[in-house]
Amino acid sequence: MRLPTLNPLVERELLGRMRAGRTIWLLVAYVAALGGLMALVVALSTAGSVLGPNTFEVAAMAFDIVVGLELVLVGMVSAAAAAGAISGERERQTWELLLVTGLSPWRIVSGKLVSAVMLVLWLVVAGMPVFAPVLYLGAVPAGTLLRLLGLFVVSALAWAGIGLAWSALLRRTIGAVVAAYVTGVLWVILAPILRAVLQATVFTRAATGPRVEGPFLVELLNPVYALLWTLNGELVGALGIPAVAAGGPTANLTLAARLAGALGPGGPYWVYVGGALLTAGLMALATTRLIQRRRV
Repeated sequence: MRLPTLNPLVERELLGRMRAGRTIWLLVAYVAALGGLMALVVALSTAGSVLGPNTFEVAAMAFDIVVGLELVLVGMVSAAAAAGAISGERERQTWELLLVTGLSPWRIVSGKLVSAVMLVLWLVVAGMPVFAPVLYLGAVPAGTLLRLLGLFVVSALAWAGIGLAWSALLRRTIGAVVAAYVTGVLWVILAPILRAVLQATVFTRAATGPRVEGPFLVELLNPVYALLWTLNGELVGALGIPAVAAGGPTANLTLAARLAGALGPGGPYWVYVGGALLTAGLMALATTRLIQRRRV
């Protein structure tokens, strides 16, 4: 007996992917890459080339490096999967058939978005056993691992939303994938570019007066910075990003710093989660409107 689903398109997409041999190979390659990276970092560290023989520090460093690379893989897979969701239907000449099934544009878009993220979530969960030695050594708390899982999911939603919008806007999958990757890169590098520009202009002119302190909203919405804040806030400080509560309550804090401070110690994390979910929702709405207006 088949269980009913909220969106039949999600079931169709997942069944199609699970029956494809490349999905299994993607899973095997993904887990093998994570395991190989973890083993390589541990081997180099224990050899004394990075951290020396301290097992706890070796495990923590290996975990930080591997989850950073995993965030990159999550972005690449989710953006590519969503970028081919609509353009791939047109290339296979099945888009018109999908439009006449009776599914509303919103159900089509949400189904494509959820199916793309489900693939990424499947990969992330499958790779979790790779981090078992780190948890066993106590180098990373279990709560941090759960927060990272949430960060990967919302990041995948945001990247998939961007890829889906490009898939509806462009006719060819390769163009949509390239556009999604370029947008993702710009999203990541915008924060350091903005701070460098402000450091060279606004902050320099305001050196004799009250100085704005704390991170900007574009920095709190940066996935790389969010990952560093989740792992260790000191890593963000090493990049020149001020702490959320820099200067105390009387300081001239940025609006983003005040917002994150009001949310408690995990404020930067929750600001990023909310921003990523908002980005995914706005991209899904924009894609739906594009389908309704253009009947792409």
